[in-house]
Amino acid sequence: MATLNAVVISSKAVKGGKNKVRISVAHNGQTRYIVTDIVLNSNSEFKNGHVVKRPDAAMLNVKVRKYLQYYQSVLDGLEYTSGLTCPELVYQLLNAGNSKHRTLQSIFDEYITYARIKPSTAKCYRTQWNCISRCINGSMLAENVTHATILSLDKQLRSRAKPSTVRIIITFLRTLLNYAKGCGYVQFRVDPFFRYELPPTEIRQSWLSVDEVKQLRDMEITNKWQAKARDIFMLSYYLGGINLADLLEIDFNKQTDTIRYIRKKTELKPKFNKYVEFDIPDEAKDIIGRYKDSDGHICVAHSKSLRSHHNFVKNHLRNIANATGINQLIYYSARKSFSQHAFNLGIGTSVIDYILGHKVNKGGTSLYAYISVTPEMATQAVRQVLDNLK
Repeated sequence: MATLNAVVISSKAVKGGKNKVRISVAHNGQTRYIVTDIVLNSNSEFKNGHVVKRPDAAMLNVKVRKYLQYYQSVLDGLEYTSGLTCPELVYQLLNAGNSKHRTLQSIFDEYITYARIKPSTAKCYRTQWNCISRCINGSMLAENVTHATILSLDKQLRSRAKPSTVRIIITFLRTLLNYAKGCGYVQFRVDPFFRYELPPTEIRQSWLSVDEVKQLRDMEITNKWQAKARDIFMLSYYLGGINLADLLEIDFNKQTDTIRYIRKKTELKPKFNKYVEFDIPDEAKDIIGRYKDSDGHICVAHSKSLRSHHNFVKNHLRNIANATGINQLIYYSARKSFSQHAFNLGIGTSVIDYILGHKVNKGGTSLYAYISVTPEMATQAVRQVLDNLK
């Protein structure tokens, strides 16, 4: 339970000895302070939570009590405070009077500050917000967002972006409004998204057939850079469609026989299967031995940036695709192909999800409250898919 007290902090005194009374908020092992407008001439004018040695001490103490009573009343009205950090609680106390009539911009700023997201995700959200704010004024009150607002945004976005991009941007706006509703900042008599249909998802059919994967694996490539890009593609396939960002993080000097990692894309999402773990097949060990640096990490491009590695593989795979006629040959094809081939072989979807680093879905049953996918099951499934190439 949070506790509130009136304090004066000696280290905060300004030139001349003046200082302000603050309200300390102690919560979950942390303490933060809310500054008031009560200014004292020196720290000696405050003792044991009360203003002293001043002719207006009685009046100022009434003011201090009003501050404490106000913030205590706000605190008593908050639900689930135990789940808030101390800075989050202080934010709630300071903005209690402004919880209504919040602008979209202020809701976005708060969400970006407190949402549990990675920096890269926050960067994407800012890009999406910029697209929204170019069509909708960020100073618009959240309560004024209507179905017509959503339709207008949809129309403007469709005139300049692909359906998949429109879908992503409008879904983020829905996320912001759901956050605002959850915080009690806004209520809608009619949900703005009622009967609105997002643009359909564009499914990238970028998986290769078993024969195409065999062709890619067995083809003679004289260009050493194209050969390297092909090998990195096959390594991803052999390791269950591992993403490049995850592959580059693994220290194969330590993980010599078993791969075990947390998928970066979903590392902040709650799931029972936190780790992807299975035995490294011999096919993968051969490629790892060729491209592993002394520090145990796979070396793709000379630059260390992830973008450079992606561009290296993408550009050289494109050249291979042009020469062989294998359509849709991109790095992502390894992941899509592995999952499609595993599914075709009758491997359980929960095992495929485990290998891909997805959340293992309960599928509407209570079965997964009693059982779980194991690394041994994943090892067997990977072996089954790779044996299908022989």
